[in-house]
Amino acid sequence: FESNELLAEVRQTRAFESLSEQQWQFAIDFVVRGGNTLDAYPEFKRVELVDGRYVVTQKRVMSNHRMNIGTIVSDASMRVKFLKGGTLGTVEESFLSKVSIGDKFLFAGRLVELVRIDNSEAYVKRAKGAPDAVPRWMGGRMPLSSELAQGLRNKLQQAAEGDFVGPEMKRMRPLLQLQAKWSHVPAANELLIESIRTRDGYQLFFYPFAGRLAHEGLSAVLAHRMSRIEKISFSFACNDYGFVLTSPKPAPLKQALDAGLLSPDRLVADIGESLNATEMSRRGFRAIARIAGLIQGGYPGRQKPNKHLQASSNLFFEVFREYDPDNLLLHQCNEEVLENQLNASRMEDALRRIEGSQVVIREPEKVTPMGFGLLVDRLRERLSSETLAERIARMQAQLEKAATAK
Repeated sequence: FESNELLAEVRQTRAFESLSEQQWQFAIDFVVRGGNTLDAYPEFKRVELVDGRYVVTQKRVMSNHRMNIGTIVSDASMRVKFLKGGTLGTVEESFLSKVSIGDKFLFAGRLVELVRIDNSEAYVKRAKGAPDAVPRWMGGRMPLSSELAQGLRNKLQQAAEGDFVGPEMKRMRPLLQLQAKWSHVPAANELLIESIRTRDGYQLFFYPFAGRLAHEGLSAVLAHRMSRIEKISFSFACNDYGFVLTSPKPAPLKQALDAGLLSPDRLVADIGESLNATEMSRRGFRAIARIAGLIQGGYPGRQKPNKHLQASSNLFFEVFREYDPDNLLLHQCNEEVLENQLNASRMEDALRRIEGSQVVIREPEKVTPMGFGLLVDRLRERLSSETLAERIARMQAQLEKAATAK
């Protein structure tokens, strides 16, 4: 191919219409000599310049390209094992990549603490206390769209004004009236925060209506920001409507709000500090390394195990990070982690919207109808002889009894 001709053709696609000259030259340099870091290794010199045109002359390169063209990568599973003992099972690495060493989570009916991650195996030990995270599988992580979230806020705005339009809202009317009686129904330009003390500790319920993925990141970021003001530990649960932070002592909420708790400033930095962003990037780099041809998935009938691919991609990741930090593959990896796994743009949009909204803080005596779903999510973390359905039914009966009490 001729560089300028191919660049013009590539820019005709929607995905690469804004491709810059610098990015294009990086791609050319990468396939010609392996970039700034890999130029000493002949296996990464895959394209040669012959008479003004770039051509592939090595049959090995042609064969590998044909075998891997159209690569589709999926989220791999990681094996969870005791340090001394057997295997507990497998969980998607998108969950474990967010868990830091020392965090506790409930898995296979046991509360365990993460000790270390070795390629595609996570080593744990038995733990006591409350879990810090709950395993989630990709099938249960469909996010709430921004349009639907705005629609929900508008519906709540109408309910706050006493206007219940449609059969669904009419069915919800008793619950929303109870919510207004015990706490507050947030308008579209309000953020409701409920501070409640329960047997489990002190709980802060936030209702941004930004979707589960954004709430997972927001809960970690806000907990991290409050912990900078005062040494405190949090556990959290979230759903599409909000999230709850639980702590053993009162959280410094008002001081944190004055210090910019809900500010979008330093969001990316706080994400990196509050979540295991480096491990997430390391895991995400495997897919980029495969598509870039740095690692090979094997051949039909002789596929390489994921742990071998991960070990190889880890090596490239660490080399690029140490010796070529401006490598565009690293930048792409970081961007994909922020967007695909953390939904950072939705988090920033939510914080910018909240920054211009009125914060309403309420201290109800009991968990409100809006917080009921979050409380159910927290129940999934606990070990109990009751089934989840039995516990929900008991909580529902208590809520109905409190609602009918004078």
